Amino acid sequence: MTDTADQLVLIYAQRGSGAYFGEAVTMTQHGLQAAYFAEQHGAPESLVLASLLHDIGHLIEPAPDDLEDWQQDARHELSGSRWLAARFGPEVSEPVRLHVPAKRYLCATDPGYFGQLSAASVTTLALQGGPMSAAETTAFEAEAYWREAVLLRQFDDQGKISGLNTPPFEHYRALIERFARRTRPVRAVLFDLDGTLINTEVHTDATVTAVAARYGVNGYSLPHFETHGRTWAHVAETMLAQTNIRISAATLAADLLAYWNEAVRAVQPIPGAPQAMRAAAASGLQLAVVSSSPRSVIDYFVAQLGVADCVSAQARIGGDAVQVGKPAPEAFLLAARMLGVEPAEALVFEDSRAGLQAAQAAGMRSMFITCCAAEIPDNTAIATSTCTDYRALPPRFWEQIRVGIIDLQHKAYT
Repeated sequence: MTDTADQLVLIYAQRGSGAYFGEAVTMTQHGLQAAYFAEQHGAPESLVLASLLHDIGHLIEPAPDDLEDWQQDARHELSGSRWLAARFGPEVSEPVRLHVPAKRYLCATDPGYFGQLSAASVTTLALQGGPMSAAETTAFEAEAYWREAVLLRQFDDQGKISGLNTPPFEHYRALIERFARRTRPVRAVLFDLDGTLINTEVHTDATVTAVAARYGVNGYSLPHFETHGRTWAHVAETMLAQTNIRISAATLAADLLAYWNEAVRAVQPIPGAPQAMRAAAASGLQLAVVSSSPRSVIDYFVAQLGVADCVSAQARIGGDAVQVGKPAPEAFLLAARMLGVEPAEALVFEDSRAGLQAAQAAGMRSMFITCCAAEIPDNTAIATSTCTDYRALPPRFWEQIRVGIIDLQHKAYT
């Protein structure tokens, strides 16, 4: 049994008994009839489910009970498809999103269709924009699920028969459970900084070698898992444990940070990073930058990238804001609290093993940015998905993860 099935049974039990606007059936009867006609037609199971739930937008958002009180279209197809996309794949949510445009499409392309509409459907058609223009029909036919939407529209139009005997809502529980998603939509995106937004990791390695040489330790280096995604305090403590440098960890960490700051002043962004952050923010996602570097470094580079307006001050979490740095989850969990989201609703972009381990420990999904990364095969196994750089992300990626259309598990964008 899934939460989604229980939610739907409850929604239709509580609100589905109301009259379907201007028709001789209730909302629940209308959905059941549409699903019944879809099954009779031999439609795929996903389309049967979409037919059953196509008007859920009317049940989850308030709308006037009397059709005569409608002053504008309720856009229930959009609210309904967003709700469904958080719980099902696009094969269910997308025909629902398109079922109102499908009515306008059929009015424009099928000469006999308008005459078959009920009086209530004619009324709502005017509010929905009337028949499509030629340009709109072309755009509609470019949609991936337009044919399924046209079929759904036809089942929708049929499902208005008073007294028709159909299976009950419980008949579809197993179908709902089979198609229900087990992942949640993304509400917040947490970006690491070094190696994820800016190309600095080569400077990190060079910094260790150069500063060690200042103290008489020539040719010194550390493995990537000791530097990438780590605080300078951690790097300094590791260096002191392995060498005969005799200064405090705080002094060595300050020297490392000062050298690194000077080296990275003209650093380049990871390809597509600023554009990706702007697109994510424009899609309604909340953003944070979570780095092992200090807050001052985050502020500098967020400004350099031109995205300071996309990341609020409280959502810039530096290594100096936490007691324990990556791979501990503290910084990511703090960012989630600052943004008011659950860890499962956050997607972390990272390039380091420590960062990916921190995301995993926080209960967050992760995207491994590989263009500047080391230990790629091993780190891929930790990440939810991988991406060469931000240019490889597909169109509408940010919008789709926000509503849960994309299942990120094992996705690889190259």
